[in-house]
Amino acid sequence: MTMKSCANIKIVLGIFFLIMSGCTKPDKNYVYGPENPDPYPANRKVAVLDSIKANPQYPTRTVTIYGSGFDTSKPENNFVWFDVARATVLNAWADSIQVTVPLSNPLNIDYFFEDSVGVKSALQNSYDWSNTIPFKYLPMTHPYIASQYPANHPEDKFTKPRGLAFDNVGNIYLVNARLRSIYKDTPAGGERTVYAFGGKFEGGLRMGTDGYLYSAGNLDNMIYRISSGGGYEAWAAVPNPWGLDFDESGNLFVVDNVNGELYKVSPDGNAEKILKFPGSGEKAYCRVYNGYVYVNDRNSGNFFRVPVTVTSADTVETIEVDSDYLVKDITFGTDGSAYITAFNGSANVILKMDNTGKTSELLEFAGDLGFITWYGDFIFISCTDGPVYEMLIHDNTSAPYYGR
Repeated sequence: MTMKSCANIKIVLGIFFLIMSGCTKPDKNYVYGPENPDPYPANRKVAVLDSIKANPQYPTRTVTIYGSGFDTSKPENNFVWFDVARATVLNAWADSIQVTVPLSNPLNIDYFFEDSVGVKSALQNSYDWSNTIPFKYLPMTHPYIASQYPANHPEDKFTKPRGLAFDNVGNIYLVNARLRSIYKDTPAGGERTVYAFGGKFEGGLRMGTDGYLYSAGNLDNMIYRISSGGGYEAWAAVPNPWGLDFDESGNLFVVDNVNGELYKVSPDGNAEKILKFPGSGEKAYCRVYNGYVYVNDRNSGNFFRVPVTVTSADTVETIEVDSDYLVKDITFGTDGSAYITAFNGSANVILKMDNTGKTSELLEFAGDLGFITWYGDFIFISCTDGPVYEMLIHDNTSAPYYGR
């Protein structure tokens, strides 16, 4: 017999042994009964899904799925899938489960605003899926959480937010128009302190390229410069300043919200009136993006834009948004989409205009919206007589703020 024949016999015998081993009768440990229940019972009930309640006011994307037949022993015994992405189950009750909605799936496809997906559920050790129900992705907002009462001035309640700004480590600075002061919050809604007090801080706020904070003193026609310790100085005289923003070279553009004029302040504090915008509507807010200064024309529903090298009114362009809206502040994503605080005639909204000019309402708010800024995954919006809101944006990132 050849060596090759012996090898073939060994292979055949090995396969036969494996087959016979797999067919042998299991010992008593594999006989299921009252003392040894089958962990995979074929007749286990299937969950039934009725509806999903999405709370668009919650930034962590938590939704509640209502139905029956859920496993209440452990939340993780309930498997929930949004399309092909598995959700994290946080809590489980007999008639509902609370889950965190996934924003992407294993195919590295992100889910976007208004995408619709099917949702289904299964139970641990069950063979069957539940029924499938639809879910539409929504933008999500939440009142920005920090104590209304600063730790170092507990008597100074924060009630009238105006300008908003971030530094490059995530501290947020907020103008409190009620007391004409500036508050500072540590990242993630942590401790709140009074950062600057005693000035006439009222309007816009920006972090400068030199590490100073700049505030529009609308009541005394002054731009204030505030140091890292909270001390401040009158830096540049500008009539009725409200919205302001820096360009890449450190020049500060400021809008006179009474006369509809644009000022440019050089890094050494010299202010120069550049132009007067056409029309009689309010011009108050501004944002520098991609080499242009954008200023709202509130009543027309449009924005004006001029290059940062502007020298006269001849260079003014009109960017049409929607004449059905009164537009205020604006910020931009890296893809060119604009996010705008606006009023639609009956409610205050966040309006999105994509880079093709198409507009859509993202969310409605009860209060009067004002300034808007962007940091990390959230857009922050000041409500002039209420809270500051944060809105999760998971399908875009912020265009640069040149002061950070």
